[in-house]
Amino acid sequence: MLVLAVAAGVVLYPALITQLARHGAGQRVQSYNPATHLLKQGTPTMGGALFCAIVVAAWLGFDRSRAGFVLVFALGAGALLGLLDDRANISGRGAFGLGAREKLVFQAFIGLLVGIGLDVVGATRQFFPGLGAPDLRGGGIIVVSMLAVAAVSNAVNLTDGVDGLAASCSAIVFAGLLAVALHQHALPAVVASAALVGGLAAFLLFNWYPARIFMGDTGSLAIGCALVAVAAELHLLWLLPLTGIVFVVETLSVLVNVTAIKRFHRRVLRASPLHHHFEELGIREQRLVACFSLAAALGTLLTVLYARSRGAVA
Repeated sequence: MLVLAVAAGVVLYPALITQLARHGAGQRVQSYNPATHLLKQGTPTMGGALFCAIVVAAWLGFDRSRAGFVLVFALGAGALLGLLDDRANISGRGAFGLGAREKLVFQAFIGLLVGIGLDVVGATRQFFPGLGAPDLRGGGIIVVSMLAVAAVSNAVNLTDGVDGLAASCSAIVFAGLLAVALHQHALPAVVASAALVGGLAAFLLFNWYPARIFMGDTGSLAIGCALVAVAAELHLLWLLPLTGIVFVVETLSVLVNVTAIKRFHRRVLRASPLHHHFEELGIREQRLVACFSLAAALGTLLTVLYARSRGAVA
């Protein structure tokens, strides 16, 4: 599965890049980005659509279960929301695309539907350190899913600001979830995670510095939504802050810096999210991605070890 996903991506991405460039689907660089990012202006975006399509094809070909549909729905709904945001960005409706409130409303709605799906397939028991696996059946899993989808999808979106960063960290996280899914014999999560790891690996060949294509919100919001659904079906929803430690730190860096500017009129960081701070310090994108990927690998490893120790892995 993973190899097939890589092969499909390697074959299809060149054609997608050509089509996106031909139709003027180029990234608009936001004003708060480092000056070096001006060179990225016009690079084809919405590349996440292809690795999302690869996951859907994998589900149709190897799974077709209800649990798998919840995963594919989460991915597809996030991708659709991201596509709307990317199209708004490209068409000139502000550098940020959709408004923040619009995004949150759509994300909450996606989380609501994903939560209902998780309840239907019985993915309501979630391991929590020190508490075992509390059952969130009914409204509990729905509320947590709504909050998690909004938080995680936005966190991945914030991380997608350097060539290869979001894709590398996401591939590592899903590789860890794939290991857990294999031990649990959870076929839907195995298929979705393997297809995503393979699709992201192929995408990275074209997204590594200097990037020929960006995943756009189409990819980052889809990854965030899928991450919530896969973690939930593996009963690891409460472990997401550890699994996605890079995404958490990136989000916190924005909250801290924005709060400091608004309340104290001074910056804690030179720029935010955190990867922009390091860019301003002169760290090259490739080295930055390597360091962040190492942190992602550590968080993912600790999650897998916890899953083993608590019996979440058979």
